[in-house]
Amino acid sequence: MGTQKINGALKVLAFLLDIEEEVPLLRISQEAKMNYKTVRNAIEVLKKYGLVNERYEEGPPPRRLISLTEKGRKAAEYARKLLETVGEI
Repeated sequence: MGTQKINGALKVLAFLLDIEEEVPLLRISQEAKMNYKTVRNAIEVLKKYGLVNERYEEGPPPRRLISLTEKGRKAAEYARKLLETVGEI
């Protein structure tokens, strides 16, 4: 996994830590100030490891709703600490 994917995944996890409800993928991109494609790729990686749930909502417009799993919440706490340590947040 490339550095950009790891960095993107860590930032998405850290962002989701403060969100209690499902959040649209587009909102993550906008509020975390991340490229939509980067967020989308990060979500795919995080789903693979069971750190986030994704649910599709029919539209208009259709939305991809994202939430942390319990495992993801624990990982997000570490992600935030790591990003704070290296000065990324």
